[in-house]
Amino acid sequence: MLKIRIYLLLATISLFFQYPAVSLAQAGRSPEISISLDEGNVNISINLNESFRWIGTRFESIKKFPQPWMGLPDLPHEIWFEKGGVMTWRQTDMMFVGDYAIKETSAKELLIQYNEKHGGFGIRSWSVNKDGNLKSFNESTGSNEVLTPKAFAKRFGLDFYLDEYSIEASVRGYLLGIIGEFNIQNNLLSFDRLDYKPFFLVPSLEIEESINLRDWSKTELLNKLPSEYEWPQGLSLDLGNVSTIGKFYRVKVLKD
Repeated sequence: MLKIRIYLLLATISLFFQYPAVSLAQAGRSPEISISLDEGNVNISINLNESFRWIGTRFESIKKFPQPWMGLPDLPHEIWFEKGGVMTWRQTDMMFVGDYAIKETSAKELLIQYNEKHGGFGIRSWSVNKDGNLKSFNESTGSNEVLTPKAFAKRFGLDFYLDEYSIEASVRGYLLGIIGEFNIQNNLLSFDRLDYKPFFLVPSLEIEESINLRDWSKTELLNKLPSEYEWPQGLSLDLGNVSTIGKFYRVKVLKD
C-alpha cells in the first residue's frame, strides 16, 4: 500500500532543475535531484555535483577537543582556505593565520630547468618575483612580462607537475611548513595528523511550484536554507505536507 501511495504521488509531482549555463559547463556533471515522502512530508534531495576546490572551503576536524572553559562542549578544529592563498586555522580558542599553495613545480625549479635547457648568451633573463611567478623585461614592449609557473613551463617546453589535491601551508608560529593532502577516496583532508571533512557554501537556491508549468511561485520552506553543506553530500529540503496533488516543482540556482 505504501508503494502505491508513493508511486501515485511521484506521478503527480514533477521536479525540474534550472541552473546557469555557465555553471553547468564548469561543473562537468549536471546536478541531481530526487524526491521522497516521509509521513506525508515531501523532501527534495539535491546533489549539486560540484567539483572539489580549496578556495572558499571550510574544513572541520573529525576529532573534537575540550575547550579551556568548564561546561562548554568539545569543538573540532577548523581551517578556512580563501582566495589569494590565505588561510585561517582555529584550534579551540586560538586562531592561526598563514599562506597556502597547491603543490606544483615551483618557479625556482623551472628557472633551473630553463637555464639548463636554454642557457647561454643572447637569451632573455628571467627571475622569480615575490608572488612566485617568473618575470623578464620585454624590450619590444618596454615593460616586464610576468608568467605563472604553468604558463612559463608551457611556453618553453619544461617539465611541470600539478597536484590539485595537495597543498603546502606556511602557518605563523610554526617553524616548518605543513603538507595537506586531500584523499578523494574517503573525501577527507589529512592536515597536521588530523582528518578534516570539507564543507562548501550553499549557492543561492529557490524552490518554485506551479500547477500548469507556466506560472511559477516561490515555495515557502519550513526551514531556512543551510549556509553550507558537507561535500560531496547533497542538500535535503523539507517542503512540508503536500496539500495539493498535481503540483510541479523546480529548483533554481540563482547565484554561485
